[in-house]
Amino acid sequence: MRKLTGLAVIATLVASQLANAQEKTNNGLNPLSLRPIHESNVMYKTTLWRRIDLKEKQNQPLFAKTSEITKHLIEGVRAGVLEAYANDSLNTKLTLDQFNERMAMELEGGGLSDDEKAAGFSSAGDDGWGSGGDDGGKKEAPAGGAAPATTAAISSGIEYLPSQLSILELKEDFVFDKQRSRQYNDILTLTIMIPADQNSAGLEKPLASFKYKELERYFRSCNKCIWYNASNVAQHKNLADAFELRLFHGKIIKRSNALDKYLDDIYKSPKQGMLKAQQLEYELMEFEHNLWEY
Repeated sequence: MRKLTGLAVIATLVASQLANAQEKTNNGLNPLSLRPIHESNVMYKTTLWRRIDLKEKQNQPLFAKTSEITKHLIEGVRAGVLEAYANDSLNTKLTLDQFNERMAMELEGGGLSDDEKAAGFSSAGDDGWGSGGDDGGKKEAPAGGAAPATTAAISSGIEYLPSQLSILELKEDFVFDKQRSRQYNDILTLTIMIPADQNSAGLEKPLASFKYKELERYFRSCNKCIWYNASNVAQHKNLADAFELRLFHGKIIKRSNALDKYLDDIYKSPKQGMLKAQQLEYELMEFEHNLWEY
């Protein structure tokens, strides 16, 4: 009986410690938020994903030559200052080797492009002068009888340049704080996307995701992380201030939904997705204003 009583006391103490630890971790604040709002003060919240095309005129200050935001992010990872994740769910951290592997370009090997074929070139040993080259245009088949693959994607030692990584994907919470009676755009993550025209798959895919909370500290600690002010080069802004002031344009590509679908997928075409994104932008803009109309 004494043993059981002792075990019961220990179990009670452990349960109490676990409960206290749970209270400390589950404090009602979003750990990814730069300026967290307690959940009891959140009257309304939705999550938005925005696509930032750094080649757009409004976004070019983020992409100034030799001072690209993508360059600073890559340097931060390789210096060990920033942690990179596989995607914006932030469940899987990337090691430096994995990050460098993703940075390697995939090249098409062993075949001719469509333009070269249209110009009359052949992959069957033709040297381009009407003859078959040294082997008369005849190649010996492999022992298995199968022709060699000509369009396989191969990983090369060539890396993406920061200037080639011109797409960012931003994830943020649109939050209405009832205590302060105002709406906030709470940036959570920033993802570097590999553009469709820079990889063999022909689709945009994530290179690495970052916690914006960490990025904000990194930007403020680095004098070179600037938003380029072409109107007055004496007044460049820090990248953290540029995001705080919303000095960028990001088209809404997804809003939180049960099926986790992008607007293009929901509305069946990129054109309709773009129109719905603009409509959603206006709806969110009017949301705060309309709350206080009488």
